[in-house]
Amino acid sequence: MKHVLLLMVLALSMAACTPKQAPKAAATAAMVEVKLNVHGMHCTDCELSIAKGVKTLAGIDSISANYKDSTAFVRFDSNKTSLKDISKAIEDRGFLVASK
Repeated sequence: MKHVLLLMVLALSMAACTPKQAPKAAATAAMVEVKLNVHGMHCTDCELSIAKGVKTLAGIDSISANYKDSTAFVRFDSNKTSLKDISKAIEDRGFLVASK
């Protein structure tokens, strides 16, 4: 009986010491930076509106719009969103994203 108990305790302690499998690695972020030409901005409220619209998208790291030179700089994870989605978010705010 002592041997059976000893074997059970030994088995339980070994089971508790086995290494756990590491969780699967998440997909590597594919960060992209783009400069967009945005027409129709005329004030800082326009810049804020664009930033607010773009920030709602998944994968956006940063957005900076400048009405003085009609540009927007966006840094995003291309695994989570696309340039097309970003352009649409800006255009949904009433601005025009010029193609390159």
